[in-house]
Amino acid sequence: MSTRRAIIAAAFVTEAVLVAVSLAISVLYGGAIQIGPSVEAALIGAFAAFPLLVLNHLLRRRSLQRPASLLAKFSREVIIPLCRELAPGWALVVALLSGGCEELLFRGALNSVCLDLMGQVPAALITSVLFAYVHFIGSMRRYGGLVPLYTAVGLYLWAVCACSGSLFAAMAAHATYNFLAILLIRRSTALPS
Repeated sequence: MSTRRAIIAAAFVTEAVLVAVSLAISVLYGGAIQIGPSVEAALIGAFAAFPLLVLNHLLRRRSLQRPASLLAKFSREVIIPLCRELAPGWALVVALLSGGCEELLFRGALNSVCLDLMGQVPAALITSVLFAYVHFIGSMRRYGGLVPLYTAVGLYLWAVCACSGSLFAAMAAHATYNFLAILLIRRSTALPS
């Protein structure tokens, strides 16, 4: 199986697992996940992706200045190879899957349970730390130092959801960010022809 096919297959499988877990939590907890799709929420989410893109750009520039840093190593070993393998059409599919399914679990099902049991601050922290952790399953020893950065991204997405009152806005922000980040990284790291 080619690297591209393996990435796409892994995306489908992992995101399907997240949806299954989300549905199981909803059934066990007895609450439906309110997604709230609308054009307004999609626009809010699309615009909310831009601060994440700016952060990505600034962190990328910093990692280029510090090639021995953990962020530079993660970028070189994981992010850039992943982005190079995804043509724009597949990048869109992977971005929509990850943005939608991850938000369904973390800002949707888990957040609903945590909000009811503990309140806003613990819900925001717990779901954001879990969101970060999931990104490094199997590689915590190697890249676990990036959990605080990913937790901050999770908190930002939590704020998008909470401030907009729409899980769909967080889904749109996440998917828009993923898609544009993949395209920008592909472009900035293109191999010479």
